[in-house]
Amino acid sequence: MNVEKILDAVLAQHVAIVGKTGAGKTSTEKLAVEHVVAAGARVCVLDTIKSDWWGITSSASGKRAGLPFRILGGPRGHVPLHSNAGKVIGNLVATGKLPLSVIDMADFEAGGVQRFFVDFAQSLFRNMRGVVYLVIEEAHEVAPKERAGFGAENLSIHWAKKLSTGGRSKGIRLIVATQRVQSLHNAVLGSCETIIAHRLTTPADQEPILKWLKANADKETQAKVAESMSSLPTGTGYVCSGEAKIFERVAFPKFKTYDNSKTPTGEEAEIDVATAPVDQDELRSIIGDAVTAAEADDPKALRKRIAEKDREISNLKTSRPSEVLTDPNEIASAEERGFGQAERKLKAAMQREVHRKIKEALAVVRKHAADAIDRVDDELREINAKDAKLSADFELPPAPKSVAPRAVPSVPPRMLSGIKPIAKNGNAAGIDRSLQKIVDAIRWWNVMGVPAPSHAQVAFVAGYSHKSGTWSTYLSRLRSGAYIEGRGDLILTAQGAAVANEPIAPPSGDQLRATVIGKVDNSLAKILGPIIDAHPNGLTHEEAGAAAGYSPTSGTWSTYLSRLRSLELIEGRGELRAQDWLFP
Repeated sequence: MNVEKILDAVLAQHVAIVGKTGAGKTSTEKLAVEHVVAAGARVCVLDTIKSDWWGITSSASGKRAGLPFRILGGPRGHVPLHSNAGKVIGNLVATGKLPLSVIDMADFEAGGVQRFFVDFAQSLFRNMRGVVYLVIEEAHEVAPKERAGFGAENLSIHWAKKLSTGGRSKGIRLIVATQRVQSLHNAVLGSCETIIAHRLTTPADQEPILKWLKANADKETQAKVAESMSSLPTGTGYVCSGEAKIFERVAFPKFKTYDNSKTPTGEEAEIDVATAPVDQDELRSIIGDAVTAAEADDPKALRKRIAEKDREISNLKTSRPSEVLTDPNEIASAEERGFGQAERKLKAAMQREVHRKIKEALAVVRKHAADAIDRVDDELREINAKDAKLSADFELPPAPKSVAPRAVPSVPPRMLSGIKPIAKNGNAAGIDRSLQKIVDAIRWWNVMGVPAPSHAQVAFVAGYSHKSGTWSTYLSRLRSGAYIEGRGDLILTAQGAAVANEPIAPPSGDQLRATVIGKVDNSLAKILGPIIDAHPNGLTHEEAGAAAGYSPTSGTWSTYLSRLRSLELIEGRGELRAQDWLFP
């Protein structure tokens, strides 16, 4: 199979391109981008570190124009870019107003990459129209496996996982690349249907790739890749795609645009690179006002303006003629006032420092408490799932809990599961009862009008935790048996559809939401009910807290919101909004 046919086959899904520095990773990325642009696709490149992508706007020789990408930010940017502009740029990319763009973050301040990505990813996910290829260069910067504990890092990881697991149904096709595979979050790598592996020499970087192959390739392919991964020639890589059934060693040709990322040797002459023309006025008309508004909210710029105002006030004070005190009583009184003011300022500064340390400590405690509660919830769900497996019939869902003063509609028995009960000894196809629940749950969502439901949606209907090891094991068995396909969203194969039980009767939207509220504990139901009532609008923390009877500044509040988010029932940080799947 030639390279173009391979790219056609694998680029319809999420792709991870990995390899050490100088192994050809970036070259393969650019070849893939040139390929999809030639077919008329939209592309956005997030260049997180090195300004490696401006060369795509010039020809291979650097003497003619290349592809008409617009470069935002960085040393070669057509317009400057600030880290606060992520929301605006995400919307422009999502709606097609920036069809070909390179977002150069090389000049961002510490933590700026993560802050920009969080705002960008949310806006892209919510406003997406059509299809766009999103290239994330050095993806471990936005989705690290190990947290450094600063800035918007946790939210950045959350949204990287959100794009990788739910982005495909929105029209987002990811091409993630990294030279530090060991540092990339497992959830992002695991959501890629294809891996293109160039030379990797360290065992720590090879290990995640070999684990991925173990789940997607035969033993012969695993052994072949493991044996030669550390010695692959530059530009050569293994294309491993479980989705496209491709496992080939490929020598990729050189891309056709200018190579500005090659390692300098000191022998190259300095050339004036010709790039694709860009209408600066048009580009500024698209993003100028948005970037200006973002810069107006920049804390550094605000501090600068405050400092200038302080200097002006200071100059005004010093320009006034000072009054010389001669009376001893007036001097003593002035000194007393001065000492008193200094003492008050010192006390206030000390209190602020104490408060700051207390808040930092409480934030750490809150995080650990939320993580512990999530782990306990997962273990309880696994135990409940095992109990259900021992039962002859499906367990009936618990009756909805009332959330005063909100009235919860009644729900007919078995309405959420809504599936014909399974006989004690399985079914005619011989599929295990535990797996049958998942197949039936996917079919239930299909009838509800959702062709490819998410892990959280299917697990909720089936009565499992989508974060448990048991869940992963069940999905692996279903894939091995060719009952399902897909890693982000779940899709029934023809064989899976043949063994799925048809729903008795899909519930109405009100019945679905009432049953969901009934399946969470009362503490969460008090919060979820008002948020559902407000859909499609959201509620502020203060509004939701008042409706639920909780303080929105308490640690308990944050813990409850964390649990609702982990169940994928709500979304949003500043404004809380019910997930769209609750409104089929």
